[in-house]
Amino acid sequence: MTRFNKVKTYYNNILYFVLLILILLNLSGCDKEVSRSPVEPDAPEGFIYINSQPQGFTIFANGRNTGRLTPDSISYIESGDYQITLKKKYFKDTSIVVSLGQNEKKQLNVDLLSNPSMYGKLILNTQPVGASISIDDSLVSQVTPYNFSNLLPGKYAVRFRLLNFRDTLIPVIVESSKSNSYTETLRDTSVWVDYQIFNSGIPTNSLTAITVDQNNVKWIGSLEQGLIRYDETNFSSFNTTNSQIPDNRINCISVDPQNRIWVGTDFGIGIYDGIGWTVYNRNNSGLTSEIINTFEFDVTGNAWIGTSANLIKFDGITWTRYEEPSGWGDWINGIYIESQNNLWLGTTLNGVYQFLNETFISLPQPVYGYPSKTISSNSVDQLGNIWFCFLPDTAGRGGISYWDGTSFNNYLIGTPQIRVRDIIIDDENNKWFATSEGFVIFDAQNISTIFKTNNSFISSNLTNACVQDLNGNIWITTFASGLNKYKPTR
Repeated sequence: MTRFNKVKTYYNNILYFVLLILILLNLSGCDKEVSRSPVEPDAPEGFIYINSQPQGFTIFANGRNTGRLTPDSISYIESGDYQITLKKKYFKDTSIVVSLGQNEKKQLNVDLLSNPSMYGKLILNTQPVGASISIDDSLVSQVTPYNFSNLLPGKYAVRFRLLNFRDTLIPVIVESSKSNSYTETLRDTSVWVDYQIFNSGIPTNSLTAITVDQNNVKWIGSLEQGLIRYDETNFSSFNTTNSQIPDNRINCISVDPQNRIWVGTDFGIGIYDGIGWTVYNRNNSGLTSEIINTFEFDVTGNAWIGTSANLIKFDGITWTRYEEPSGWGDWINGIYIESQNNLWLGTTLNGVYQFLNETFISLPQPVYGYPSKTISSNSVDQLGNIWFCFLPDTAGRGGISYWDGTSFNNYLIGTPQIRVRDIIIDDENNKWFATSEGFVIFDAQNISTIFKTNNSFISSNLTNACVQDLNGNIWITTFASGLNKYKPTR
């Protein structure tokens, strides 16, 4: 390359370099477009504080639920007119217009109690009339029928009380500018009283046995809640969680001469002395069967025990077992002690036995013609007749019969499937029977009356057991409808 060409190339490179610098300088000097957010105006500082008497009303502003309850406020709002509406269940809506200036703060106090139209009326009546009235557990001075005016709206609990009628508690509603009326028919308790879970402190409605001790305390057996004590003020219970009772399913209950409570279960015997329990089973007694069906006590204090296998006598120390002569064993369900050496037994498989001088004497059903071979209970009337209760079985039907010393006299009440479960006989020689088809009384002339749910206030036709207390009242347990007290005319 010539000297001239070298010089030319050199100057061309310098020129390109200068042009490049100028271009870059020009680009960097161009104004860039800048994006800017508009300046936001300051937030409004309008404020309305809202309170009411009474409090707790939902606040609406221009028809919108603010989600706030009085007393509270609506903050950061613009100037303008605001319709403030207060709403609460059973109250009439109240609306007030508030005009708010720029950044103005206002306080709104609404006295709803001063508005006569805010109150409601309550009309209360009972059949029969004359019941005292309590509202939310506060006794008022009025009795039914009565019209209450100027009541604050809301939901109230009203209780009616009238002598010889069950207390009745009902919910009532008072609404603004309205008259709400309630009429309640009170349950007559002058003859029948029922005790169920919904109206008393009884822990279960499924009851089995019942007895009364020497202090007139009622002891009640249940299917699953153990032994229940009732002194006509409070219910309390003994079960496997809080006591040594053998089982929560109670088959029978009896009171011994020392006023101890004997309880028969499927797992042995429990004896309660008012302080603690003594328990007998196969491990610590002469019991060969722990299924206990009945107890009776003779004049010397011996306990006679009917089990699912045999008859047992216990004198407090010694256990004596008596086997039914067939050798197969039998359920002893009923025991009547006629004398020290003469007992009458009702069984499940073989009907009636006389246990005379420690010997079983059979009175077979085919020969004597009583209703069936299955006996649930027995007792004796004032004439010395021995009454037996029968359940249906393959040999016959359910029913009632008494032994007059020579023959059985049968009463085939109800349907063939009736289950006559228990009997008591009172001091007027009335015979009372718990059956599966109602509660039956035979008077001294053996004229029968059946109490059912359709002709009395008994809580169920499925009755299990009965007892007379020291005041002459009859107590009845039912299968699933609690306890009943019947006050007979004396």
